Amino acid sequence: MVEKDCSFTIMTYNVHRLIGIDGQTSAARIAQVIDGCRADIVALQELPGARFRPEEGGTSQELVHELAQLGAESGFPFIERERCGNVVLSRFPMRLVRAGGLHPETRRRSIVPRGVLWVEIEICGRTLQVVNTHLGLTPPERSSQVKVLSGAEWLQHPHCLPPIILCGDFNALPSSAVHKRLKDVLNDEQERLSFGHTEWTFPSHRPMVRFDHLFVSPCLRVESVQIPRTELTRVASDHLPLLVRLSVI
Repeated sequence: MVEKDCSFTIMTYNVHRLIGIDGQTSAARIAQVIDGCRADIVALQELPGARFRPEEGGTSQELVHELAQLGAESGFPFIERERCGNVVLSRFPMRLVRAGGLHPETRRRSIVPRGVLWVEIEICGRTLQVVNTHLGLTPPERSSQVKVLSGAEWLQHPHCLPPIILCGDFNALPSSAVHKRLKDVLNDEQERLSFGHTEWTFPSHRPMVRFDHLFVSPCLRVESVQIPRTELTRVASDHLPLLVRLSVI
């Protein structure tokens, strides 16, 4: 049974290897951004050290440590990582479904390896599928990667059932072929609100485009969309975070 008050907030954020636009590396600054957004689910991209489990160290663990130092409200007891830099933090019970690469059918590797992290999160009496990814820098890479992403291995997998959220850094504009292909599978909530072409996330100090997107299945309804613009978010990463509050219909 779905709970009556069934809303939650998800954040997608490319943390640029924890390097700010001032060239300084700081897990503490990224932790402060995450803490300030008060999200229930946080999908991160480009986090170094994501291939390591907590006991093995790495900068992803450093970020978790910094979050813990900020107090109980910022604690995320559930965390999953995959080796290409994608991480999901959750306040709700979560399990890893699959983590893997996004490679063209020819199996030729990308210039920079790209991956996908698919987790299930128990929320509002439902099992939410969250797919977090970071696509390549060139159009041929993205075209091949989105074909894999929207196919039977991931979004069309028989176990990837609504409610579904796909989020991340797609290195593609809302007007792109990549964006259109993903909209054939899921809805873009920002665009539905006339948001997608006017609110931008990159570069953080002077945003001019939006490469960061969040797509959802029809059984999820947007309540609010926000791109926090503060002195901290402008410097902590080269992307601004995208924060969306959703409710399960």
